[in-house]
Amino acid sequence: MIGQNFPISEYYRDQIIDAETFSRSGGWWSAVLLIRDPKSEEPFIALYRWQISKGQWKTRGRFLIRKSSDAHKITDIVERFSDHL
Repeated sequence: MIGQNFPISEYYRDQIIDAETFSRSGGWWSAVLLIRDPKSEEPFIALYRWQISKGQWKTRGRFLIRKSSDAHKITDIVERFSDHL
């Protein structure tokens, strides 16, 4: 099961539809998760960043995207900005 591999709350753990790690090094772990909201049944995208602390992964950042239009705006901006990296 996908959710068992990611250190998120029990509330969402069994609701993960898909997930992908994009960075894991130096005690940090970053991933994008597609999650189904248990209440509304609507999917949303969550960007997570964890840090290992005393042998456990702790959430250090989380950003949720609930609307397709927001996802498209964000990806367009990131694509434009990535040209400067």
